[in-house]
Amino acid sequence: MSAARRLPLLAALALAACGSTEGDLITFTASGAGPADAVAGQPLTFTNQQGWTVTLDRARLRVGALYLNKAPPTVGQQTSNCVSPGLYTAQVTTGRIVDALDPAPQPFPVPGEGTSEPAQSGEVWLTGGPVDATDDRTTIADFAGTAVRGAEAVTFEGQVTIGQNRAVPPDPVRPGASPLCKQRIVTPIPASLRLAPGTGLLVRVDPRVWFTGVDFGQLPVDPLAPALRRFPDRTDGQPSINLYNGLRSRLGTYAFEPVAP
Repeated sequence: MSAARRLPLLAALALAACGSTEGDLITFTASGAGPADAVAGQPLTFTNQQGWTVTLDRARLRVGALYLNKAPPTVGQQTSNCVSPGLYTAQVTTGRIVDALDPAPQPFPVPGEGTSEPAQSGEVWLTGGPVDATDDRTTIADFAGTAVRGAEAVTFEGQVTIGQNRAVPPDPVRPGASPLCKQRIVTPIPASLRLAPGTGLLVRVDPRVWFTGVDFGQLPVDPLAPALRRFPDRTDGQPSINLYNGLRSRLGTYAFEPVAP
């Protein structure tokens, strides 16, 4: 399902809201940013759960779309359908690349639209095109840095795509239970907020969570470039699995905030 296919769903909700006392049809500015404690132009340093002191020199994320939903963030409500239960209250359907080391808001190129009804959860779409595309070679995450633990130091970099390299083998008992679109949608993210006319929407991206469980010592060594270790762009091996899980974590990686007019 592409972002465009969800427009009628939100449009119907918006039209209903215009005739109710609960919400008004609104447009709003939308931005992405890194964590509030990051410093623009400087690396981000932290220690992960594996005891590595990590310094990120580059961390960029391609956000394809954003959605807010009236439904509470109950994981058990998810189905094999990529449209979440509940009613969508807001959407931003034109994406951008967010510098996750810069705490300043970075505007999306097109305003969002929706209603002023309260939202309880949100979605971040990690896409470069239609969310239901059979493949997508777009670089979703691009990062580089160093990691030190004791006497061991690792220089690393990597790019993440979410295409056929992330497809889950079909389950003969439940065919279609794990469509590729679900790999590209991070949901349900807690997001208790209400957009009002003139209010903007900010989604913060914390790249530290990407590396929470990563053991950099297990990154494969390239014999042609032994000084640099690269994350394989597939869900295989401890570092890549944990990186991918952190990138798609619904808790901690992403936070929705209203921006006062």
